[in-house]
Amino acid sequence: MSVLPPSSANRVWAVVSGDRSRQALTCGAAAAQVLLPTFYGPRFRREDAPPNVIQPAPYAFTVWFPIFASSIAYAVHQARGPARTRDVWRRAGWPLAGAFAATGLWAPLVRSGRFWGAQGALAAIAVLAETGRRRTARAETGGELSAAEVAAAAPAAGMLAAWGQAACGVNLASMLVAKGIVPAGPRAATIGVALLAGLGTLGARAVAGPDRATASSRFYAGTLLWAFAGVMVGQRRRSPSAAAAAACAAVTMLVAGIRER
Repeated sequence: MSVLPPSSANRVWAVVSGDRSRQALTCGAAAAQVLLPTFYGPRFRREDAPPNVIQPAPYAFTVWFPIFASSIAYAVHQARGPARTRDVWRRAGWPLAGAFAATGLWAPLVRSGRFWGAQGALAAIAVLAETGRRRTARAETGGELSAAEVAAAAPAAGMLAAWGQAACGVNLASMLVAKGIVPAGPRAATIGVALLAGLGTLGARAVAGPDRATASSRFYAGTLLWAFAGVMVGQRRRSPSAAAAAACAAVTMLVAGIRER
């Protein structure tokens, strides 16, 4: 088996990890993030639908429209020639591209019944988008971004990070019940409450952290509050404990933000 000499391997790595590759990957992943869930998303019959443990009301999922639009806007912005060598996109661009790709990958995984793989994709969205959001927020705090760059990156990074975390928690609760790891009923409700409390803690840390005044953090906080409101509406009759936990998580975020101010 032949092995590339070190010099050739270095050149290949330089191309793969270079600015142009990052730009191309970001554009391709942003397109896949929109197209795959739209045209090849999950289709469940009523009897095959995942268990509803802490699922938000259907209206809450309209958040995907601004997420998709802002992701495409960011991809177009970072593909411009002047943005190619910007250090901030080298730091934040790779994790955001990975989050876009994971979002696109999620749809065919669910459609083909690979549910644990889909859960892994949601976890990747949450981690990668949050990494990109924090790096973008730090760049905002350090004055590295112009107003146009903030408008291009902050909505995509903030909204996808928050919704990715919320989706990861909601889907995990359903998976645990669907796979029989946690029985339906009081134990499932307890798991749902614990996951919502964890999401509230994450949100409180974001709104009270050093980057709280940035646009990235505000989009993150607003989207997570939207998710909590969706759970409150969706669970108010089916699971009052989940609705109350979502309300408490939202209040925790708001109190943390007010105290920090």
